[in-house]
Amino acid sequence: MDLLVVVVVVLGLLVGANLLLTGAVVRRLAAHERKLASLGPMIGVPGGLAAGTELPSFTAETVDGRPVDAGFLGDGRGLIAFFSTTCSACLSHAPEFAAAVTAGTSGFAVVSGEGGDELLGALGSVPVVRERVPGGPIVTAFEVDAYPTFYVVEGGRVVSPVGSAAGAGELLASGVRGA
Repeated sequence: MDLLVVVVVVLGLLVGANLLLTGAVVRRLAAHERKLASLGPMIGVPGGLAAGTELPSFTAETVDGRPVDAGFLGDGRGLIAFFSTTCSACLSHAPEFAAAVTAGTSGFAVVSGEGGDELLGALGSVPVVRERVPGGPIVTAFEVDAYPTFYVVEGGRVVSPVGSAAGAGELLASGVRGA
C-alpha cells in the first residue's frame, strides 16, 4: 500500500509540473502573439485577392496628380505593387518592380505609411499612389495584409498574386514577358 501512495504522489507531482510548464508556454505564446499584432501587417506572406478575381473598383491619385482607377492598366497585362514604408523587404523589391514597369509593362505602386523617401526614390518614375493611413482604400479594396504584395493583372482580372517570400522576381518577370 505504501508503494501505491508513493506512485500516486509522484504522478501527482509530475502532473502538477506539467501544468505549470504548459501554463508558462501558453503565456509566452500569448505575449508573442500580442507583439506580432503590434507590428502591423505581416511581411512576406501573400494575402489579398486570389487569381481570377475581378479587380475591385477604386479611384485614387498618384503623387504627381494623375488619376488612377481599375481601368488605369487597360485591358493589357500590367503590374500592381503594394509597399509599406515600414517594410524592409519592400525597399529591396522596389527597384525590381520599377525595372519591370520601366521595361514596358504598365503598372503602378501603392505605398502605405508616412515617410519612405528612399522607397519612393527606388520606384523612380513608376506612378505611385500614397496611402498615408494603414489600411487605406486601395489596400482595403485589394485585401492586402502583407507587404510587399504584387499582382499581375490582365483584362480587369488578377492573373497572379504573390508576396515577397513566394518568388516576386519570377512574378515580375512573368509580368514583363506576358507569360
